[in-house]
Amino acid sequence: MTLKVGLGLLLIQLALPSHAQEQSMNQDRKAAMAFSCIHEVQPKLSTDTQQLYDYAHYHDLHNLWLPKDGVWEEMAPYYRIAAANGDYKANLRLQYLLTTNRLKYRGAAEEAVAWNNLLMQQLPATAHYKTYEYILKGLLTTKTDGAYAYLRKAADLGSADAQYAMSEIILSPNDDKELQFRLGLAEKLMLCASQQGYGEASRFYGIAMQRQEKYSDAVESYLRGARQGDTQSALRLYNAFAFDIEKNPKGTNAYDLRFLNVKKDPERERRYNIIRSYLSRNDYLYPKVPDLDQIVPLPPAKLPAWDGKIAFQRWYEGPSPAKPSDALVEKLARAQGLDPKTGLALKK
Repeated sequence: MTLKVGLGLLLIQLALPSHAQEQSMNQDRKAAMAFSCIHEVQPKLSTDTQQLYDYAHYHDLHNLWLPKDGVWEEMAPYYRIAAANGDYKANLRLQYLLTTNRLKYRGAAEEAVAWNNLLMQQLPATAHYKTYEYILKGLLTTKTDGAYAYLRKAADLGSADAQYAMSEIILSPNDDKELQFRLGLAEKLMLCASQQGYGEASRFYGIAMQRQEKYSDAVESYLRGARQGDTQSALRLYNAFAFDIEKNPKGTNAYDLRFLNVKKDPERERRYNIIRSYLSRNDYLYPKVPDLDQIVPLPPAKLPAWDGKIAFQRWYEGPSPAKPSDALVEKLARAQGLDPKTGLALKK
């Protein structure tokens, strides 16, 4: 694995006050920090592994608030077997359970790192970002500034998480020597992350566009954020449709963040408030709203009938997916040399 020399150090120089920041950034440093937006391509998942993932994920999420004893130990084999057969969604969820003390045993951290090494073959950008996280958490060690080299590599390869994390670092210095350069670079990073589904990036890119009076871009970004499950993006759209621009034209309060140049619309306001409320109450489930445009399309489109629920809510409140058959579990486990009961390697 080759990482560009000095990129980690450049990130730190941007983020931390130093004597070098008293002078303008030279062209070489600016060139090294140049960013081209790449979107990570997610491989196609098999219907077989998704049966295991869907069943485990349903019961996993239903036990996040008041977990039943042993539920994650019961679901872990499904995740392990699916992940070993190339299911990146199962791999990532398994890493989450292993690093948040939901699957508790002495080798949990080492297992998480091993699954991330496998993920390098499928989603290298995401795996590089996870490596960055694991270095910060102390699960992995690296040379000085090595974590930031992994972060930059992840962003260049297309990790939305890394792109947003870099935007935060770039905006953190408390000086204005290179403010316009850093703002422009951060906006590129945020937009790229937003386009890939990162809700918080969509919100802050929307705020940036709104402050620049690019209202259609702001609305579009908040819409992406709401679809991606960002409560604050949905809140900003709710406020916009609740705000009477005829009584409060922009000129009366140029910095009113309720102003998005859309007309007051009580029904759209009501629908966004319902969505915002659900996202806020259930943020621990990380719900998303891919059906947003079917619920509350932008004007002048007419609003369709709506029962007050988003698609995620119907899935979550509905019945469990069918339990995968023993034959399917055994077939997938044996194909990777795993024990069908635990999802761990068979003892030789």
